[in-house]
Amino acid sequence: MRRTDPEGHGPVRYGPPLPGDGLPVLPDLTAVLAAAASRADAQPVGGAPALLEAACGYWTRRGLPTVPDHVAAGPGAPALLLAVTAALAADGADVLVPRPCAAWWAPYARLLGRPVFHVPTPAESGGVPDPYALLETVRRVRAEGGEPRLLVLSVADDPTATVAPPELLHETVEAATAEGLHLVSDETWRDTLHHPHDTVLLSPAEMRPDQVTVVTDLAGSLLPAGWPAAVARFPATEPGRHLHARVLDILTALGARIAAPVAAAAGY
Repeated sequence: MRRTDPEGHGPVRYGPPLPGDGLPVLPDLTAVLAAAASRADAQPVGGAPALLEAACGYWTRRGLPTVPDHVAAGPGAPALLLAVTAALAADGADVLVPRPCAAWWAPYARLLGRPVFHVPTPAESGGVPDPYALLETVRRVRAEGGEPRLLVLSVADDPTATVAPPELLHETVEAATAEGLHLVSDETWRDTLHHPHDTVLLSPAEMRPDQVTVVTDLAGSLLPAGWPAAVARFPATEPGRHLHARVLDILTALGARIAAPVAAAAGY
């Protein structure tokens, strides 16, 4: 079967839809969603206060103290990543991603007309680029007239099912921030099963909180895959506040709100 049809499509190509996880919906989640099903009010863009407070508690329990003013929620991580990419890289900047990477990362940069440059990862851990390969890629892109500004990475990686060791993550984060890159850390799968005795899972935001935006998709790991909801944590800096405001502008233009019943389940 052909994955894409060359006719009638723009530059963004999509593969087959992801399979379901095969897990039943937890009864408590079903009850929360059903109780909110009669609500007719629209959720505010960026998330209602209850959901933002819940997201702050989620990150604070994981070593990242967070306040609601630095959080935004959206109907899935793709919407948030599109908004962050548009805010950071829509004016001529380039995007860097690991090779391999989650299949849904690159299309959002291409949708905005921005080139995506892939950086090799070490054989033992995907999701985080090799720091020396990253520096070489940045040098090459700049030599060709580009302006790399955004690096998307994932400590708990999707396609390779590996967790990057802290020493590799530290070297890569230091190399990226030294080159002036803003990092988006996709932490959707950080709460799924890994081998805790083989490595320690750290967030790049724990290392450089001023240069890292964290995106967590709740659908698939904490919610059923068909209930789209995601949250983003922005740096507590002036550029971080500007990025947060710009992302809210873009989500407003897209009408990207979480459905009220799903927001209730996500907060729960």
